[in-house]
Amino acid sequence: MLLAAAAAGPARSQPEPDKQSAQQLLENSIDRWNRMSPEERERELAKLPPARARLIRQRIRRYNQMNPGEQQALRERYQTFSQLPPERQQVVRERLQEFRQLPVARRPIVHAEVEQIRLLTDAQRQARLNSDEFRGRYSPQEQQIIRDLSTYLPN
Repeated sequence: MLLAAAAAGPARSQPEPDKQSAQQLLENSIDRWNRMSPEERERELAKLPPARARLIRQRIRRYNQMNPGEQQALRERYQTFSQLPPERQQVVRERLQEFRQLPVARRPIVHAEVEQIRLLTDAQRQARLNSDEFRGRYSPQEQQIIRDLSTYLPN
């Protein structure tokens, strides 16, 4: 989800934000990365620890293999994330890290629940998160992941 955050620093704002669209306000880090020459990319990667540079290369490669619609959806999620206050960004990062540590078989189930809950109204979301069925289906850790991601990253 936050592929772009791994590639570069914070998004840059343009002057006169009232005249700019939200998409223009937050330039996607991967798009910026893709505009760099191979030499510029390697200079940037050389500044990072080898494991981090390897991870960024993998994420850039994966992004470039997406179709344009998937890339657009990712840019929009990055934009939503970038507009969160820093403390909420940190919570999202922590929950995503926890998500990646879930057993592989549980990840699609938890991901699907996050996506479904994000489509609900606030009242519906709260009812779902407080339901016995929800508490019975997910571990406490999964419940927290779902709760925080669906709350902090609504549609």
